[in-house]
Amino acid sequence: MSNGNGGYERDSGTESEARRRFLKLAGVTGAAGIVGSNGMLSALAQEGDDEGVEIDDLQGQLPIEDRYLRIAVLATAKAAQLHQNYYGEIGQAEEKDPQNLLTQVDTEAETLIRDTIREELGDDFEDENHALYGEEQGGQLEGGYVWIIDPLDGTTNFVKGIPHFGVNLAVTKDGELHAGVMYYSLWDEVYVAVRDEGAYKFRSDGYDLVAEDSEPAELSVSDTEAVEDSFHGVGFYSRATADDFDYMGLWRYLFANTQGTRLLGAAAPDLAFVAEGVFDTVSVKDLKPVDVAPEALIVREAGGTVTDFEGNTDLDSILEGNVVASNGELHDDFFDLLEDSGKDWLTRPIDTLER
Repeated sequence: MSNGNGGYERDSGTESEARRRFLKLAGVTGAAGIVGSNGMLSALAQEGDDEGVEIDDLQGQLPIEDRYLRIAVLATAKAAQLHQNYYGEIGQAEEKDPQNLLTQVDTEAETLIRDTIREELGDDFEDENHALYGEEQGGQLEGGYVWIIDPLDGTTNFVKGIPHFGVNLAVTKDGELHAGVMYYSLWDEVYVAVRDEGAYKFRSDGYDLVAEDSEPAELSVSDTEAVEDSFHGVGFYSRATADDFDYMGLWRYLFANTQGTRLLGAAAPDLAFVAEGVFDTVSVKDLKPVDVAPEALIVREAGGTVTDFEGNTDLDSILEGNVVASNGELHDDFFDLLEDSGKDWLTRPIDTLER
């Protein structure tokens, strides 16, 4: 419910439940040691029971059996529970730039994810040449396995009390996307994919990674073929985009001549919605590898197409952060419109614009 200040307020029962679920996943003892005496996780641990909580055996719960996917889902689930505990209670954020905010939740969620990956892999972290690259703590994008981490995609939404944000985690293997997870935090909905194994969505409950009453559903993009029947998501994340007249003109055209466009403020769930068939296309510019890596795999495994704005499909191009994701049917139409568009598409009467 609203707290009267533009934010979101949970009742005490919901808050207690969220905290209890977090402690179930993290383990009270483990959570206390992750951040330190002044961190949020330590505060959570101090409120919990004295004894640590064992994490149930996760084998067989996920729709795809893959060690790295299991670790990724576990790590994102822990971060999402941290989001749930502090949603509506974070009123201040550091400004990295005018459209890019940072909160303590971002930094501590990333620490939690990193520690989970290292703990789950054990000696294999070094033996298999794993590397970590995160939104807040950086790292390297080279290694046998690279974990690409966005601990809170949609920070501004999180701070403003808009319930649309998530956790992003991708794993590359030998330079190719291997596994991807987008955990839609407040809704406990999890989008996953493994290369050549398909894409799925399921609901978690904080105790089992897949809730007992949740049947994983295989994801599939929409079959929309006509532009006039299509529905689009867009992300404008930097001032530079405002001067991209071709791109802005395209969106004016789509706004007027389709079922609609939406600017929701979080690239990760927006892109995942393409895999689910909610959006027919989503395009984003000026983002980072962490914002788009999991969804590139999830959308492709759901039957869609993901390229950069030059039509390139290789991982290096995608990680530049300028991405078009579509159901495949409309990909060429999107680029045809973009090629036709220009500054005049922002000023001419909409009825005069022709494809």
